[in-house]
Amino acid sequence: MRRLLFLSVITLSLFLGACQHKTSTETNATTEAENQNPAGNPYISDTHTSDTPSIAEDLSGKVISLSSAEFIERICDINNPKGFAYKGSTPCLVDFYAGWCGPCMKLKPIIEELAREYKGELIVYSVNVDKAQDVCGVFGIESIPTLLFFSRTAQPMKIVGYVSKPELKTAIDDFLKK
Repeated sequence: MRRLLFLSVITLSLFLGACQHKTSTETNATTEAENQNPAGNPYISDTHTSDTPSIAEDLSGKVISLSSAEFIERICDINNPKGFAYKGSTPCLVDFYAGWCGPCMKLKPIIEELAREYKGELIVYSVNVDKAQDVCGVFGIESIPTLLFFSRTAQPMKIVGYVSKPELKTAIDDFLKK
């Protein structure tokens, strides 16, 4: 009986530790100078031109699941040595999650609600970390849930861990103002 209890406690702690549930918001560590002048910033590329064909964007207000290849096609080329140039014209939010992660599943309905609320202003994508390890490695996704915001006009922003709907709504509003 003690052995079963011990194994249950160990299993539960491993499960909770794997998600690394955090309540803090973490943004990309950049200086004010980098925000004003993105030269040398790996998240903004100067290779994007107005004649680059843009990908058809889904502004339906639904959460769109992406594989690694689809992430590279719609969001940015993770192998570009000059930096990550966002390919879309509408800002986006990318939710990195796993089906086995409790905080991720708690955040999922909030993400879906906000996708509907920001229909036409923000595209919401989801990426399963178990199926897109190359993308996770490039962006340093070590804890889930992790949210990345992309736009052509602002630094990417990162939020790590579960956040409430009001906190996430505030973060989205602040990001869309940039």
